[in-house]
Amino acid sequence: MSVEPYKIVGHRLCPYVQRVVIVMREKGIAFERTDIDLDNKPAWLDDISPGRQVPVFRIGPDDWLFESSVIACYLDRVSGGGLMPGDPLARARHEAWMGYADDLLTIIARIIYRDADASALSTSMTELAERLKIIDERFRPRQYFAGEAFGLVDAVFATLFRYFPVLEAASDAKLETGLPGALADWWTVVRRRASVTDAVPRTYEAELIQFIAAKKSYAGHVLAQRYVRR
Repeated sequence: MSVEPYKIVGHRLCPYVQRVVIVMREKGIAFERTDIDLDNKPAWLDDISPGRQVPVFRIGPDDWLFESSVIACYLDRVSGGGLMPGDPLARARHEAWMGYADDLLTIIARIIYRDADASALSTSMTELAERLKIIDERFRPRQYFAGEAFGLVDAVFATLFRYFPVLEAASDAKLETGLPGALADWWTVVRRRASVTDAVPRTYEAELIQFIAAKKSYAGHVLAQRYVRR
């Protein structure tokens, strides 16, 4: 009997999907992928995702995992580890910084979907910049977060940093161009890694602009005015 390959259900631009794909690329894990329209989710998503969120990940016949961090850590464990520390305390610290990155992604979601005017957008962008400064103050990544070895924390922050050029285009804030030196160097190294590059379509930035421009937020309005042909 043939074994069903791993399968991920997600969205082309979703940062949480990206981190799972990065892990599979790093590990050389074969997988199938189905992308859905987040504004028109298929009915069958109810059967495999309790919160109707992506990613969801098939590990066997009618056996699905949800929550990106859970999926990513599972894949790391079953493929021999290496993307997270073995020491419990070091692992906990990595997980804490991954949680911090998720908090920043929540701010970005607010910018994309909810900030309705220039003042709200400015407040969110300022908060995002201040939270980035805290990262720079608390630790100085070397080549990667933990030194010379690429890890899951690097994958998670890559999905965060990737938003910055488009967010800059929607505001006067300097996120990518204003990254503190250590973070800028970190992102320069991480963004060149094949697994990170291959986790999104080559047209990612243009697609992200179109995606945000279709939203009713102020950032969407700005991007629609600047980039979307009428």
